[in-house]
Amino acid sequence: MIDIIRGSELPKQAAAEESFCRLYDYWRSVTPSDRTLPGRQHINPAEITDLLGRVALVDVHHDNDRIHFQYRLWGSIMTDIMGQDCTGKFIHNLFSGKQLETIQHAFESVVEFGCPHFCEVTWGVEEQESRRYKRLLLPLAADGENVNMILGSIAETEPMIEQPSLSRYAR
Repeated sequence: MIDIIRGSELPKQAAAEESFCRLYDYWRSVTPSDRTLPGRQHINPAEITDLLGRVALVDVHHDNDRIHFQYRLWGSIMTDIMGQDCTGKFIHNLFSGKQLETIQHAFESVVEFGCPHFCEVTWGVEEQESRRYKRLLLPLAADGENVNMILGSIAETEPMIEQPSLSRYAR
C-alpha cells in the first residue's frame, strides 16, 4: 500500500511513528514560503541530529527514459535494521523482482507528483530475512519544482517469521 500524502497531516499509521512526525514537521518547516518544494540546501542536519540514524537521502538520476535511484546517505539505525550500509548503492543492485518494482514505483511516484509518500512494506536486502517496515518518503528539489533527491526514513514494525522450507530437511 502506497499513499500519496496531500495536505498537512500524516496518515494515521505514519503519525504513530514519532520519528516520522518529527521528520515530516521538519520538512514542512523548511519548505519555502512560496510553496515550492524544499531542496537539500534547506536541510540542516544539526537541526535533526536525533533523526539522522533513521534518515536516507536518495539521489535521482535521469538516464534517457529511465530514472535510477542511488542512496547518497544511509543512517546507522537503518543499517542496523537492514543488516548493511546501503550508502552509495543503487536500488537495482540491492533489490530484485517484486521488491525492486515496489521501491522503484514508490520513488518514481515521489518524483512524478512531488508529494510525500507513506507505505507499509515487507522487504529484505540481499540475504536478509524479510521484515515489515513503515516508510516515509519526502521530495526535495534544488530548484523548488523538479525532484532531484528524496529524504526517506524507515521504521521496523515487526520481524517476519519465515516458513521453513521443506527442502532444508531433505537429504
